[in-house]
Amino acid sequence: MFTIVSVFIEIKIIRDLEDSLPAAYDSGMMSSMKVLFCSPEVAPYAKTGGLADVSGALPLELKNIGVDCKVAMPLYKSIKKSGIEFDHVMDLSFLAGLGIAQARIFSHKDLYFIENNIYFNRDGIYAYANRDFPDNLERFAFFSRACLELALSLGDVDIIHCNDWQTALIPAYIHSLDIRNLSTCYTIHNLAYQGIFDAMLWPNLFLPYEYFRPDLMEFFGHINVMKAGIVFSDMVTTVSPSYAREIQTPAFGSGLDGLLRAVAHKLTGIANGIDTKVWDPGGDPLIAHAFNPDDLSGKALCKKDLQKRLFLEDRPAPLFGMISRLVDQKGIDLVISIMEQIIALGGQVAILGSGEKWHEENLRNMASLHKGKLGIFLGFDEGLAHVIEAGSDFFLMPSRFEPCGLNQMISMRYGTIPIVTPVGGLKDTVTALGEGDPAYGLRVLMPTEGSLLNAIREACSIYKDKPELFSSLRKNAMEKNVDWKQSALQYYSMYNKMKDFRERARLTEF
Repeated sequence: MFTIVSVFIEIKIIRDLEDSLPAAYDSGMMSSMKVLFCSPEVAPYAKTGGLADVSGALPLELKNIGVDCKVAMPLYKSIKKSGIEFDHVMDLSFLAGLGIAQARIFSHKDLYFIENNIYFNRDGIYAYANRDFPDNLERFAFFSRACLELALSLGDVDIIHCNDWQTALIPAYIHSLDIRNLSTCYTIHNLAYQGIFDAMLWPNLFLPYEYFRPDLMEFFGHINVMKAGIVFSDMVTTVSPSYAREIQTPAFGSGLDGLLRAVAHKLTGIANGIDTKVWDPGGDPLIAHAFNPDDLSGKALCKKDLQKRLFLEDRPAPLFGMISRLVDQKGIDLVISIMEQIIALGGQVAILGSGEKWHEENLRNMASLHKGKLGIFLGFDEGLAHVIEAGSDFFLMPSRFEPCGLNQMISMRYGTIPIVTPVGGLKDTVTALGEGDPAYGLRVLMPTEGSLLNAIREACSIYKDKPELFSSLRKNAMEKNVDWKQSALQYYSMYNKMKDFRERARLTEF
């Protein structure tokens, strides 16, 4: 019988260690460790969402505080076509579900790119024409095993940091191969995407059949890849403290709340930051004019630029921005349902995103009916994302759940006041008016049409009738520290504990 032998890592111990980290960092006394950070997407090389931003920024900050952190990701077709120069590092061969698999490893800066033309030399990362690739399980089982083989070949890796279901098999492979000199951290960026596949595909994993059990990787008759990361890793993290608590409840646990409560001793939440060099209103080349907390004249010019680009009327109206996947999780249905009221209040709305077809069609119809008041761009445009962040007065994030969220922090950086629900990272990173001092956001009390409309009414009132409060919220938002340093220090403290205390579940006997 498989039993989890838990090593209880008290939160107090971690916090005590964190208290000493800033001084150690400033004095250059940080101890060295080597981390291989594995992710299916890394900005700016390949991106579908916030995971890419985290995977691009966090390793850089870890390196800044003394961690020898390298990143591994697939070598997608789009990256090959980008013209980046690579150095060939090594070739790897290993047994996989369909026989001997081969990978070629290339490097660029601190990144390792894993090449396999069968799996990655195609258009798209996870899907093509809005359909998931049917061999995604096989593709990312290969990637996970190749990451492990890369770590073993490098020979000096202390910790493998795994991210989302696409790398969740790494701890399972470490357990099945009885490898004892590597620790693993597994980060859940969004519990809603667990990597669930038909049980018939189990042979593709090249894992013992004994792992296909409800307490390990079986999930209502299917394979659940994320469960492998949760069960077999030494530490499990999520991207905000509130989300770490939420996912242990039935309301947010997506069917895994019981398992997450069982591993609560190794589960913690560390809020994301943002790359403040990329998102810098004082030096952003993608916006119309630079500005800073002491001189906001440039922000007014950015607003005019946004109005011009999305064909909005050039007038002093409260402008609400939204950059999002157009899915119900993000509350886009709530925004659409009260669009008429927002416009009746005198507001303008600028939306950038793509997602469910019915939401896209509804937005097209509304934009044609409300020309000059609603501007949309369906798809994604990095430059326009910067323009919306810089030019908006308020930013809408009425999410039903939000593991962390980045746009609320980006908005704060650009003096755009976030309007957010009290969930996950939105709760942890935004102090709303009436919740504390200094305040720099507005709270949607619950993800409903009425609550969202009340928050927008308050925003319009502040914009029109309370200019001093509006300026104060904006200045507070811009002065809030949202960079990665504090989060990186927390990861460092966790890594340090992992080197000494490992979750020995993977080393016990059946």
